[in-house]
Amino acid sequence: MTKSTVISFLLVPFLLLGQSKTKNFDFGLQFKPIIPAAYFDAGNESAQWENFNFKLSPRFGQSLGMILKYHFNTTFSTETGLNLVNRRYQLSVDNSDIGLQDLSRFTLRSYELPFQVLSYVKVSDKYYLNAAFGNSFNIFASDIISFGEENSFFFQSTSRRKRTQSALIANLGVEYRTLKKGIFYFGFSLHRPWKNTARSFPEFDDGTNMFNTQGPTSNNAKYLNISGNYLTIDLRYFFAQRS
Repeated sequence: MTKSTVISFLLVPFLLLGQSKTKNFDFGLQFKPIIPAAYFDAGNESAQWENFNFKLSPRFGQSLGMILKYHFNTTFSTETGLNLVNRRYQLSVDNSDIGLQDLSRFTLRSYELPFQVLSYVKVSDKYYLNAAFGNSFNIFASDIISFGEENSFFFQSTSRRKRTQSALIANLGVEYRTLKKGIFYFGFSLHRPWKNTARSFPEFDDGTNMFNTQGPTSNNAKYLNISGNYLTIDLRYFFAQRS
């Protein structure tokens, strides 16, 4: 079964429920820029081996997808959906002994199936504050190989810990609700995997100088951990209920 078939199969229940007339459901779309945040252990990772200095830095990424929300009452709801997540990184290397200074950029892609419990507090006629927490199930597309921007002698291999992983998610935000124009939402979310997401194996081989060339296949290979922690700005829109 191809990836497109799997994704299409997962989308069907969301689309059907989103088109339903029940007032207990809200269907929406979201876009979440990913912010590298050192305060949540999502900052740079550094290592030095054999005069090679490496620094792994998270870069800005994004998550986008759809949301399906079920309201138990005016205070509590549950939320699920399907998101495509692009986490971007940069691995830089420096070795003054051989005149090496380079970097390699790569993207770790995954499909996210979140499940959250939300609570609301009404602060005015149309504004509601909410807080949520839950768990997300993440399916990582593949391992990654990327090369240096200056030369191909330097490259890195990123190996997923597991194809399917889970993470704690928490959210704070505010909703602006209208009957005719739908619901507009702004907030922040924290995504924190229970374990490291992946490992980046830096390698170098110019025919004369070699480093870590066994990569992920060796038990003694050098690597930098990718935690997978990130903070997002959440922009959401829920469609107005049909009469």
